[in-house]
Amino acid sequence: MTSKEKKDGRDANSMKMTRREAILKLIASEKIATQNDLSKRLEEEGFQVTQATISRDIRELRLVKTANSNGGYHYEVGKPSEKYHAPHKFYSIYQAAVRDVDFAQNLVVIHSDVGMAQAVCATMDAMEWPGVLGTLAGDDTVLVITRDKTCAEELVQTLREIQNGK
Repeated sequence: MTSKEKKDGRDANSMKMTRREAILKLIASEKIATQNDLSKRLEEEGFQVTQATISRDIRELRLVKTANSNGGYHYEVGKPSEKYHAPHKFYSIYQAAVRDVDFAQNLVVIHSDVGMAQAVCATMDAMEWPGVLGTLAGDDTVLVITRDKTCAEELVQTLREIQNGK
């Protein structure tokens, strides 16, 4: 084990599990709206994390953003049965949060409200779009990699129709 993998006598895997337990406790007890908020709270709890680590933890813990009663959004643990509710959840989040969608070659770029890209991306992944090879979300942008230009064009056309409520 390298010195980088050790901290306070714990190995990297143990640190990851401890950090993820802390994330789950935080989102269960607080309405955490953004990756930045989560990062700050984790630092207050004694964890030093990068944005890439937070993104990976959110994805691997299957956290999704859900609406608050006051109209905002916060992270929650996704339910295993959410796949069956994917279209409804995707459409509502997409229509509420997405500002623009466009493509270049086989890449689709979706611009959302700040803090909503993870929610758009997670619900989009649950839809299992044909021709989509993968997605990546930042804070306000989702990158979708499609098999080819034709898939990207078709996806953008469909997403624009959803955005316009068709």
